[in-house]
Amino acid sequence: MKKFIFIFLVLAAMISFSYDYTMYDLGIAHKISVIEDKPLIIYFSSPSCVYCKKFESEVLSDEKFQELLKLYYTFVKVESNNNKTTFLENEYTNNELFGAFGVRGTPTFVFWYKDAGITMVPGFMPLEDFLNALNYILKYVYEDYREDFQTFLNNKESFNPKTKVINISNNDADFVLAHDKNAKKYTSDQKIEKGTVYLVYSNEDLEKLKQSGAFRILFVNE
Repeated sequence: MKKFIFIFLVLAAMISFSYDYTMYDLGIAHKISVIEDKPLIIYFSSPSCVYCKKFESEVLSDEKFQELLKLYYTFVKVESNNNKTTFLENEYTNNELFGAFGVRGTPTFVFWYKDAGITMVPGFMPLEDFLNALNYILKYVYEDYREDFQTFLNNKESFNPKTKVINISNNDADFVLAHDKNAKKYTSDQKIEKGTVYLVYSNEDLEKLKQSGAFRILFVNE
């Protein structure tokens, strides 16, 4: 079975579920993350996992945590079962994904970007530690930040977000609208929400969205 290799970042200093935009198919979630240019968080869980329930009730349910996920991440939950998915052109059951990623216990969190793993964090992380980790990963991905995690914390660094415009095809637009509940076509009568992914089909609408405070815009090339 293929094993995945990670560029491990040093996160050693960190050491009832209600997020509406959770995905459950890794292959679909990965494709969405690539199209939308977002890091992917793969959450490995199991039904009997006490600390998974603790994560979901104490961390995932937090409003600030959900806001960061919605704005900047694709989040997928992989449970131990025989559901099938296609990831990086290979078919796996969810149980096989546990082995492919080297997951030995739950919860385990894998941070992934495009076609490469960033790091894997086993075990429960308290809310503040996880929030810091999310910001650190964003700085790593989008700002090419390469200091270690402890330096990031000591310097009280932060991620500085900018509006992202991503050119996509019609096929990718259809895929996003079919599978991402956080994505919608832009219309002029909409109230703009910063965390929503908007799809636009004209330069005029693109300029309106950029002025309105939308953060992630998918510009569809018809």
